[in-house]
Amino acid sequence: MKLVILDSITTDRNNLIVFLEKYFQRRLIDFSLHEYSSHKTMFEHVNFKSEKLPCCFINLSESEQNGLEIGLKIREMNQDSIIFFTSNSTKHAAEAYRMQADGYFLKPVQNNELEASLDKSLKNINFIYKKIQIRSEYMTMNIPLKDIIYIEVFNKTCIIYTKQKTITSSISLSELDERLKKEGFLRCHKSYLVNMHFIKDYNNSGFFLTNKQFIPISKRESLKHRETHLNWLCNSLYD
Repeated sequence: MKLVILDSITTDRNNLIVFLEKYFQRRLIDFSLHEYSSHKTMFEHVNFKSEKLPCCFINLSESEQNGLEIGLKIREMNQDSIIFFTSNSTKHAAEAYRMQADGYFLKPVQNNELEASLDKSLKNINFIYKKIQIRSEYMTMNIPLKDIIYIEVFNKTCIIYTKQKTITSSISLSELDERLKKEGFLRCHKSYLVNMHFIKDYNNSGFFLTNKQFIPISKRESLKHRETHLNWLCNSLYD
């Protein structure tokens, strides 16, 4: 999904970028983020007609009177485009909603309000989710990360437990750990790699997953792994 931010104020753009990165990474959704301080530069670099579903964040200010016109132009070029406006005042709110904007947010933007609007606007969209390519027996598979609950190694074979099925591969758990650790996966034991999205609770011995599976934690690094999970949870939440 292509995310486009148009705002001449660098600090506001950066704050929005931090939120959006957390929002889409948390959901393991593939996205590309593009920021612009000028609408002229934006239209030079983004072909809205060819984009399947652009999601745009346009700032409205006294110095950017054409913000509504820009939003309308994007919508005319791509009827499926999702358009959010940000502003320091409610002056243009009525006009924005008359052109069927998906949201209008006063600065400083409240992350919980933006999250709720995104959830509503993106509810029925079929996203392209992040995947990992795995060689299983005689075929190569692309497995969505959101479907992997945990991975176990047994007799040098990795067993990948997903929502739908179990997949085996000769790939090493260490290689999987290296490829997945930035995607919310935790190597909590020498034999286990767990998707932290599915952790429901824990005790000193291990993690309880949402599918009622219990994953043991390395006793020597129990505190470290629980802190890693807690930090991941905190970083996934929005102020």
